[in-house]
Amino acid sequence: MFYIPVILGSIRRNRESIKVARFVVGCLERRSMVETELLDLKALDLPMMEERLRFRDDAGPNLRGFSAKIARATSILIVTPEYNGGYPGVLKNALDYLRPEYKRKPFGIVTVSAVATGGILCLSSLRQIILHMGGVPIPASLLVANVQQAFDAEGNPTDGGFQQRTKAFLDELLWFTEAIANQNAKSERISNF
Repeated sequence: MFYIPVILGSIRRNRESIKVARFVVGCLERRSMVETELLDLKALDLPMMEERLRFRDDAGPNLRGFSAKIARATSILIVTPEYNGGYPGVLKNALDYLRPEYKRKPFGIVTVSAVATGGILCLSSLRQIILHMGGVPIPASLLVANVQQAFDAEGNPTDGGFQQRTKAFLDELLWFTEAIANQNAKSERISNF
C-alpha cells in the first residue's frame, strides 16, 4: 500500500485549485494500492517558518502532524496555482519546514492557472526546489489551464480528455512511487546487513 498525500499549495480566497485537488484526491482514492488524503495548507494554518522543524522543540500539533504525514509518505503530490510566474509563498513556507522527510521520494506536480499557460513557470521552479531538498520530481506533469472553464462548480472537469490526462499522470507517479519504494527498501536492507 502506498501513502500519497496531496498538498494543496494555496490559501487564497475563492481558490479554484481546491477543485483540482479534490478531483485528484478522488482519482487516487479509486486506486487499489493507494491511501491518500488532502493536506490543505489553509486548514493546517502553519506559522511563518522561523526555523526548520528538526531544530525546534516548540512546534505546534499541525506542524508536527504535517511532518509525520510527509515522513510516512511513499510519494507526494502537490497541487498548486501559479501566482505571478511562481508558486505561492505559503507552499514554500510549508516545504521549507522539512528536509529529511523528502529524501528520495517521488513528487508529482499539478499546476493550476487562470491563463492558457497552465502554470508552466511554477512547475519549472518547483521542480528545482524539490531536487534541492532531496526529492525526485517525476518527468510527467499535469497542467490545468484556464481553470475557471476547466472545472464546473461541482468540481468536475469540463474537458473529457482531462480525465485521461490525469490517469496517465497518476500512472506515471505510481510507476516512480513503486520503483523508488523498492529501491529504498533494498538500500535499507543493505544498510542493515
